[in-house]
Amino acid sequence: MDQKKVNIIENAIKLFAQRGFSSTSVQEIVNASQISKGAFYLHFNSKDELLHELFEYYWLRMQTRINEVSAKPLDPKEKFTDQLKVTIEEIATHRDFIIMQVREQAIPFNDTIEHFIRRMRYHSILFYRNHLLSIYGQEIEPYAWEASVMVQGILKSYMDLIIVDNVEFDYFVLAQSITNKVDSLIEGYKHKNDQPVITEKIIHQLTPSSYNLHYLDDLLEQLEIIASSEPEPDIKETIDVLVQELKTSSPRRVIITGMAHHLEKYERYADLASLLRAKFM
Repeated sequence: MDQKKVNIIENAIKLFAQRGFSSTSVQEIVNASQISKGAFYLHFNSKDELLHELFEYYWLRMQTRINEVSAKPLDPKEKFTDQLKVTIEEIATHRDFIIMQVREQAIPFNDTIEHFIRRMRYHSILFYRNHLLSIYGQEIEPYAWEASVMVQGILKSYMDLIIVDNVEFDYFVLAQSITNKVDSLIEGYKHKNDQPVITEKIIHQLTPSSYNLHYLDDLLEQLEIIASSEPEPDIKETIDVLVQELKTSSPRRVIITGMAHHLEKYERYADLASLLRAKFM
């Protein structure tokens, strides 16, 4: 992202956290960013567009760091713990961003931002579910969706202490502790015959309409449709690589996530890229 845009975004988030989104004017943002109003509108058409790009900016920062962990030669549980640590670090580092969301419960989200938030939410559920399956195996499939939601609940409890109460933790120790609690959660499902309340049927209700690609065949079909109609050679080549890789008996995660990273540069393929990342971590 253009550094001038980043500067505007980072100044805006501080103002939104202090004063609220609705109470912060474009003039205040340009003053804090030391630019002219004209320069602001060269980068953003409106304050709403700035808010949307702000969400995208922080989400991509988080994903970049998580993907760096994915590339490490760790076993699934070690990778899970390391990615939890990175998540905690990023959220704590960008405390202003979280405070803004807590403060602005009534932000007048437009359809674009609403869709983006739904996409992030579903991505996170799918991401943790796939992690749990990778660690504990297919035998946890019946309660993997619910366990994923529970993991996020545990993480949120600690993040509230960090963000709201300024409690200080050793992030790696905290990540290890959460991983241990997840072990106990899974053991409870296994041995107490606890039937999940959050099922795949309920998850479908949370799924954005563009995320109706739960299975590999559907994903391949969608990619092949894009490849046949996409006019840009660069994107078409990326899609072709994805299709070829997904058709192999053991798709390589590094290839899939690399191609997803490339697709993320194009807004119209952001959902598809996010889905690929979540599925292949």
